[in-house]
Amino acid sequence: MTRPPYKPFHAGPPRFQVALSRIEPELWLSPDPEADWLALKGGRLDKDPSLYYRALPEAAPAEAEALSRIETATCKACSDRDEPALIAAGRLVSDDLVVMENRGEGWIATSLLLTQPTFFSLDDSFNRELHQLHDPVPGGNPGLAGKINRVFDRMPAGEVFERFNWTVQLGSERWWPHGSKMREQLTGLAPEDAIDQLWLRVERQTLVRLESTNAILFCIRICLDPLGSALADPADRAAFAKNWRAASADALAYKRWGQFNAHVEAALSAMDTP
Repeated sequence: MTRPPYKPFHAGPPRFQVALSRIEPELWLSPDPEADWLALKGGRLDKDPSLYYRALPEAAPAEAEALSRIETATCKACSDRDEPALIAAGRLVSDDLVVMENRGEGWIATSLLLTQPTFFSLDDSFNRELHQLHDPVPGGNPGLAGKINRVFDRMPAGEVFERFNWTVQLGSERWWPHGSKMREQLTGLAPEDAIDQLWLRVERQTLVRLESTNAILFCIRICLDPLGSALADPADRAAFAKNWRAASADALAYKRWGQFNAHVEAALSAMDTP
C-alpha cells in the first residue's frame, strides 16, 4: 500500500465538522495499512491493559457484538486469552475502539480501548456523553455534538461511515495522552531540524451501528508517516501547505497545534530547497 495511505489534507484545512461519507462495508477495516503496529500494541496490552481500557459492566453485550463484527470483517478469530471482548477485538485491528450507547440519557462512551490517543485520555472520555466529549472542540457543544447525536440516532445498520482528521506531531510514538510532554520537546527543537522530526498524523474514523445492541462502534485508525516522505510528491506538498496555512485560529488553538507553525514552515522550506 502506498504511503501515506490517506491524504485528507487535499480536501481542505483541519476543521471540526461531521463530514461523514458512506463507504463500501468491505473497505471498513481491510486492508489495514498500520498492521505493523499490532505487535507493539499487543505487547502494551499484555503489560498493562488498565492504561488503555475502561468499560462499564453493562457494556459487555455491545463489546461482544463489536468483537463478532470485527472478526467477520477481518476474517480473523480472537485469541483464547481471558480478557474483555473489546481488548480482544483491538488485537485484530490497528484501530482504537470506542463503544457508544444510548440508554435514554444521550450517547455515552461506555467502553473504550485507547492505545494511541493524542492529547486526550480515558479520563477525558470514559462514561462521558457526546456534549461533554465535545466541550473542548471549537464549535463542539452544542453544535458539532448535536449533529453527531442526530447522526447516531439515524445511523442505519449494515452501513459504514468514514471521516478524517489530520495534523502533525513529533516523532512516531503513538501514546500521547497529554500534550504537555510533546510541547516541551517542541520548544527544544530547532526549526531547521523539524524536517527530521515532524510526522504527518492522519486519523481515520469509521462508525458502524451494532444491530443487536443498537450501540455505535467508533473505530479510530492512526496513520503516521515522516513528513518529508509523506509530502515527497510536490502536489501533496502544495496541498498540505495551502490547507495547513488556511486552518482557522480556533483549529490551530485546539490542542495548541498552532505551536507547530514555525516548524512546519521550516520543514516545508527544507523540502522545497534543491
